[in-house]
Amino acid sequence: MIGLATCSNSKAPETRPEQAPAPTPTAAAPVAPAARSAPKSAAGAPRVEGQGFVVEVQAPPGGAVGGTASAQVVLRPTSGYHVNKEFPTALEITPPAGVEVEKAKQTPADAARFEETGAEFAVKFTPKDAGAKKFTATFRFAVCTATTCDPKRETLAWNVDVK
Repeated sequence: MIGLATCSNSKAPETRPEQAPAPTPTAAAPVAPAARSAPKSAAGAPRVEGQGFVVEVQAPPGGAVGGTASAQVVLRPTSGYHVNKEFPTALEITPPAGVEVEKAKQTPADAARFEETGAEFAVKFTPKDAGAKKFTATFRFAVCTATTCDPKRETLAWNVDVK
């Protein structure tokens, strides 16, 4: 057994030199910054892309105090994928201070369009005071191929300048 332990120890150093070149691919840790792009979407962005989908917020360039405005949240499945209409899709908007949202939690029944080819939700809001307003939202949906279904949870964020 001692000889086996010695053999496995001698094999371990041989494996370690093989692992030394593996840290060179770990130097491909610039791929990890690409993984850090995903946490940026976790912090929120007006556009999020992933395997099988693109979600984009089309926000108005500005708004007026007391006026009604609308941002569109658009989900587009990419080639080979479709929106899963059976999934409990939900869009939950967190408005900034000084802004009222007509409907903060939306489901497919609230969507302007909800089809396998894509979905669109209108986020109608009324600013009560001026300033830069940052909206955030959590969007849960699923995109599928003929053989797989991928549930998603994305964080969105967008700004509207209210005057």
